[in-house]
Amino acid sequence: MSPLSNHDSSERQTTQSRRRFLLGVGAATAALAGCASSDESDDDEPADDSETDSFDPASDLSYGQWLTTAADGMLFAYANLEAAPANDESGGSLNESLDDPLATYPLVMSQTIVGLGQLRLSFAGLTQALTPQAESESTVNEIIVINQTTVAQGTFATDRLAELLTEQTDETWGIAYEQTQTLNGYDQYEPAEVPDSFSSEPPVIAVADESVVVSADVAQLERMVTAGDDGQPRIYESNDTVTQLLEQAGSGDLVVGKIGTLPDDAFNGEEMFETDPQFEPQSGEDVVAAVDFGGDSDTVDSQFALAAEDIAESRQETVETTFGTAAVDESVSVDVSDDRITASGTYSIESLGLTSGDGSRDEELSQTEAAELVSPDSLAFQYEPLPGQQFGELWVEVTEETDAAAIRLETDSGNYTEIRPQGRSVSAHDSVAVQVDPDGDSVTVFAVNDEGAVGELTTQSVPTESLSETAANQAVPTDAVSFNYDSPDAGDFGSLTIEVVANIEAETLVAQPQEAPGVFADRVGSIGTGESVDVGTTLETAVEPEGDTVIVYGTVDNATGEVARWQGPD
Repeated sequence: MSPLSNHDSSERQTTQSRRRFLLGVGAATAALAGCASSDESDDDEPADDSETDSFDPASDLSYGQWLTTAADGMLFAYANLEAAPANDESGGSLNESLDDPLATYPLVMSQTIVGLGQLRLSFAGLTQALTPQAESESTVNEIIVINQTTVAQGTFATDRLAELLTEQTDETWGIAYEQTQTLNGYDQYEPAEVPDSFSSEPPVIAVADESVVVSADVAQLERMVTAGDDGQPRIYESNDTVTQLLEQAGSGDLVVGKIGTLPDDAFNGEEMFETDPQFEPQSGEDVVAAVDFGGDSDTVDSQFALAAEDIAESRQETVETTFGTAAVDESVSVDVSDDRITASGTYSIESLGLTSGDGSRDEELSQTEAAELVSPDSLAFQYEPLPGQQFGELWVEVTEETDAAAIRLETDSGNYTEIRPQGRSVSAHDSVAVQVDPDGDSVTVFAVNDEGAVGELTTQSVPTESLSETAANQAVPTDAVSFNYDSPDAGDFGSLTIEVVANIEAETLVAQPQEAPGVFADRVGSIGTGESVDVGTTLETAVEPEGDTVIVYGTVDNATGEVARWQGPD
């Protein structure tokens, strides 16, 4: 199926995770739209009787010392990885039927932002430390994301990280860094050698024994590691309203906040994820929200605080009628005024759809029961190498209709992904990808029913050998595929159709554009079947009309490599 029609379905939802619940970089379920706050906050009067004068975010909040930025506003998130549920082998996903922003807003937004932050940490060589099953000399306990900067707190093997950073290895996406200075106890690293295949600007990194900071630019990195020093104030030091919001709703194991007017380069969930938010901060609103898992594995506490110069009556009514609707009886408190909203509630783990504290699934399906939901024969597997990146991708496409509410993928290397369509079962042509270790990995596929019970379907190994040029020419001769380019009638991209016109030996083909977004890659066939792609099969991908290259990868037996290349349009 053409990727031009397959990848833009608004019904398709994916979550991708190493730390199960916390990482959602495939497609999260909420977004944050534009919002701002008053710059005249120095004169704000406290809206309640809280003892703000005795509350110090820098010392009272685990992440408070890092809340500094050169911009007027920030989007931030904090995660205590040790306390959040389901960061183990059994998994867990938020109940999509839950219609209660008091719970869904902090859970989903923290998941989305922290997930993006975890990807940034992989540049610092911390992928293994973020993978529960993997051995690592470093440990990450907490993550803080502020605009384009991610902070990991834990214990770090600085000598080992220095080796990884200064060598051009897969652990740091093939980028070689050089140490440029030591600042405030942090060794600062900047890119020295960047692979040609790396299309964006690599981040800069600072490493210390208990913190690692990864940022989009040197100025913000240095601002973070010197936060609190003279000339590097935190955002709440000149804004009493922010201090009050942090005091009212900033304590928890997952925290998300939107303060002031966001800079242009701040994370934008709407641009990166398919979203249908239940709650969005509006222009002029500052928001802090948190979830606390506490010591009770059966319940979760949620807190929310919003400040604005003038909150419309319709906005107040929305909060009063939707916040806390799924909470435990008599646990909900909602206080609404013209310039402040605070709310809190307690939720059962079961109502949220998360696993309990011990990570156990409520119910397991037998392999026979799982196969009744999804036939294992209906699954097609395509491996896609990603040159210059640490991981490849294994795509799983469903070729028949199913009765499954979701399909889940788990890898031996610790990655996880799930497709869970909204309002329907998993259908033919739905597809989902999981990151895999190209040096050796396997993917287990699970079916999930409407009640959340999970059963194993099958396991597929990832090709680990490289297809030589000789083997590639034998598997897919030069005249075995044809290319037909159509220039764009409208929009930014042309269309390239690749057709198999003669017999080939490749079990799969993947067409990967090098300039157009990777979401337009197309895939056919299935590894592990021993069956070759048929004559007449076509792939279609978008291409950049001003000049693009499309590489076609093929898999034969246990080897994958380039089998064809299109260079154009001229």
